[in-house]
Amino acid sequence: MFVNGFMDFWLMGRWPYSSQKFHEKILLNTEDAVALIGYAFTSYEGVGTDSQFTQGAMKCFQSWVFYSHRAYLDSDITLDSLKSLTQPAIRFLAYDDLYPDTVELFTDVLSNYSKFLRPGDVDTLSSVLSSTWAQDRFELIKSGDFGFESVQFGRFLLAFGDATVQDLARNPNDPGTQQLIRMMHGLLTCDGYAVAEDEICASALEFWSTFVEFMIDSLFAEGGDKAPWIGPARRNVMQAIEECWAKIKVPPRDIGASWDSESRVGFNDFRKDVADLLQAAYPLLGIEIFEKFINLALRSLKTQAWEDTEATLFCLNALSDCVSDDTAEDEILGTLFGSSMFSQLSEAAAGIPAKTRQTSVNMLGHYAPFFERHTEYLPSALTFLFRSVESPALARPASRSIFSLCSSCRKTLTGELGAFLEQYSRFLTTAKGDTKEKVLGAIASIIQAIPNEDAKADPVQRLLDFIENDVHVCISSLGKHGLDVAKEPAITALRCLTSIGKGLQTLDDMPIELDSETDRSTFWDEGVGGSIQVRIVKIVETVVGALGQDGDVIEAACSVFRAGFTETAPGPFVFPPAVTARFLLGSRIDTPRLEVMLTTACALVNSHSTESSTRIGQEAGALLKHVSGFIHSIGDPAHEPDIAQNCVDFLARLMPRYVDIVLAMEPKSSLEEIFFFALKCLTVREPLPKRSAASFWSSFVILHDFPEPLQSTINGIMQHLGPLLTEALITNIGGGSARSELDTLADPLKKLIFRQPRAKTWLETALFGENFPSQKVNASEKRIFLQKVMKQVSHAPHHVE
Repeated sequence: MFVNGFMDFWLMGRWPYSSQKFHEKILLNTEDAVALIGYAFTSYEGVGTDSQFTQGAMKCFQSWVFYSHRAYLDSDITLDSLKSLTQPAIRFLAYDDLYPDTVELFTDVLSNYSKFLRPGDVDTLSSVLSSTWAQDRFELIKSGDFGFESVQFGRFLLAFGDATVQDLARNPNDPGTQQLIRMMHGLLTCDGYAVAEDEICASALEFWSTFVEFMIDSLFAEGGDKAPWIGPARRNVMQAIEECWAKIKVPPRDIGASWDSESRVGFNDFRKDVADLLQAAYPLLGIEIFEKFINLALRSLKTQAWEDTEATLFCLNALSDCVSDDTAEDEILGTLFGSSMFSQLSEAAAGIPAKTRQTSVNMLGHYAPFFERHTEYLPSALTFLFRSVESPALARPASRSIFSLCSSCRKTLTGELGAFLEQYSRFLTTAKGDTKEKVLGAIASIIQAIPNEDAKADPVQRLLDFIENDVHVCISSLGKHGLDVAKEPAITALRCLTSIGKGLQTLDDMPIELDSETDRSTFWDEGVGGSIQVRIVKIVETVVGALGQDGDVIEAACSVFRAGFTETAPGPFVFPPAVTARFLLGSRIDTPRLEVMLTTACALVNSHSTESSTRIGQEAGALLKHVSGFIHSIGDPAHEPDIAQNCVDFLARLMPRYVDIVLAMEPKSSLEEIFFFALKCLTVREPLPKRSAASFWSSFVILHDFPEPLQSTINGIMQHLGPLLTEALITNIGGGSARSELDTLADPLKKLIFRQPRAKTWLETALFGENFPSQKVNASEKRIFLQKVMKQVSHAPHHVE
């Protein structure tokens, strides 16, 4: 039909006129379209007659409905005459030949433009969904019939539920509402596994998420849960969660193995969505839902219903961030952790599915705060985890949970440190890389909790013994197996070192004793403590010396040094700055992953950039000279944008504390070269060097109040480079940069104008010079821009530092 095609042409965005002009033209044809579609509707005489004309009219009606939505959004136009066709269209749901087009129409209307329906239309649709016709279709989909028409019906039913969710929640005693709610529950209980077989349950879950969201909003808006509809609505949510619990049960291995990747991903996504629903519903259901799952877990453990156990523990994992440290909740949780759960799940010969044990292992990590409050449950939990870590399938989640428990409960576990070290010794024969990292980090966190620094030395030495043995085996095998084979254990050894370093870090919530008169400990600077630092550095240097041609090895080595940068107190990984600088100075322009070495240099300087930190002028000077060598080798930032970005970022980190080191650089040609390199970085197309250069110049242009002759040198550089800097910034702002980069580039320009008296002259020269990038901006517009910029900066709060 021409009308239908004409509407589709516009809906696809190809109509050449403005929206208003189009609406005016279409409104003139609305009555004719309604008459034509109405004629097609009334001409249909039922089953056995030609339905093609009516099918075409239904598609045309759908196009007009969505045009009316666009007209409403654009110009607040309502095409009320179209609504006269809704009731005739509804009756076609009952005819098989017209059902697909009709149900698609109303599903779309309910989902996207429910305001089109009048109250009487909604009542009619509700009656249709309560009819025998709807019940028959509902039973088909509930029994596992996921053919095209059954799925269409399910989506239609859910679209109606979404559109009327407020009425469904607020009118629990209405018979029609009760029927519809039963059907909504039913769509969560169709035969088959979620997504892989049951194609409607994921959409049904979305409805219940909407239902919960409406309840939460209502509770906040109405200030309480005294409304009579809240109780029934809460019971419906509880029932929906129970139905979801049945749907997230993991299938037996043979069934799961037959699924394609899309089905597996869809099933796992459904489980995640159920977890989201649980978290959203917890404020409504509170301890009741928590207690229900605890009791369900105890019951399924008793009957050894392992699929039920896994689904229940999965739900409890989802609730871990919702529950508080309330005594009642802890008592309920204690009934589970104090049960035979760990002993049952530890029995490898019991035929327990791996997924069940994996979820139980994850659960212990999720509830680490509980074990911190109730340490009496720790021994059995950790015993279970260390048994689990010996299983290849459980090693990774078990090691994560070991790390979480040990980190949270470190002070309680210091007396068990020897046992942990022995456990790790036995575990080494089967341990994999990331599993080692977590377990060593866990042990290190317990060592950190030992109050006496001297007492930490022996267990740290023991951990280093493990790593040195791994490195020795790795290096010994290098000649036999080559880089590819030796690389992975080498990287693992370095990452284990980093994990130990992080585990030994002081906790963020430790109190800072500002008035303490205790002298700074020197244990880690000399003697046994100093020798431990030497061992750690030697391990890194040994690995890098043998496999430094690999970028991953370089990155892992840098992570070891960075582990101590955030520490404010001495420790085994808080190396003297000269040690870290010596390692970084070993890099060359062809060092793989050089940008990681440069970011480590940035982090080193940054950790010593505050007035309260130790000044590292000698190390900063040596690194600056080293970085200037890279700048000289690169020449043009566009050749190596990643390295260029990090070089300029390093220069920015030297401001303002080490500006004297920068300006004292020899020879002076090198000093000039780094400043011009930072200018070049502003003119390249690559955004990252440009961003770092903008940060450097933002820091440099505001330097003031330094002692003489340093301040005079800074001022002289700005007088020399100010015009060039201004030209580079105006070139970018005038069209040389993407819109997303303008905020970054505006910052140095703002500070330049505020701090430099000659900035206006430099701006005028740049705006009216031959290098201005755009020919579309006339002189008048440039003057207006100049006036506005100068005025805004002069009136802005003077917080440019």
